[in-house]
Amino acid sequence: MELFTARVCPYAHRTRLALLEKGVPFEHIEEDLKNKSERFLKASPYGKVPALVHNGQTIYESPIINEYLDETFPEKPLMPADPVLRAKARIWIHYCDTYFTSDFYAVIQNKDRAKDAELKEKLNARLRVAEEEGLGALSGGGPYWLGSEVSLVDLAWFPFFERLPAWTHYRDFTIPSDCPRIAAWAEAMAGRASAREVANDAAYYIEGYARYAA
Repeated sequence: MELFTARVCPYAHRTRLALLEKGVPFEHIEEDLKNKSERFLKASPYGKVPALVHNGQTIYESPIINEYLDETFPEKPLMPADPVLRAKARIWIHYCDTYFTSDFYAVIQNKDRAKDAELKEKLNARLRVAEEEGLGALSGGGPYWLGSEVSLVDLAWFPFFERLPAWTHYRDFTIPSDCPRIAAWAEAMAGRASAREVANDAAYYIEGYARYAA
């Protein structure tokens, strides 16, 4: 199994976490996104990471890869067995990819300082929805999104929170004080062995996102 990835990419980060959580051996291929290899472009028709090659088949898009891994290697499942909870897990992964991430990147890419407060408040609103309707409704007091066990929802969201120091550095953005569940969840995720294995320090992200913030 080969995983094409890039250290800076939160989407590739998701799949590395999934593989480590499941204990599946894989070859980690770090791709230079500014000078993409022919081998990578054959595996990824969009030229984006992550891309997974397994048993001669290529799979791309991080949510699809992660569900494929969970179905192919059912030991230590990362999705609930209950179909209703599984649907809710997909809803929150979709919310992350459709709503949260666009507002997350809008904050750091904004060039008009007069709009900073408005954009940060919009992102805060997304986090408050996740706090109340996501973690608040589904965690049952457990440390993770769906309770006591880590899931693909946690792995979908967490890479963006590891990158948060760059948002704090460039835009003075932090988790709002009225989202204590999210703050505690992010701390719990950062402490997992899988997260520690692939973690980068704040300085790495501050440098890596400098071009977005300029």
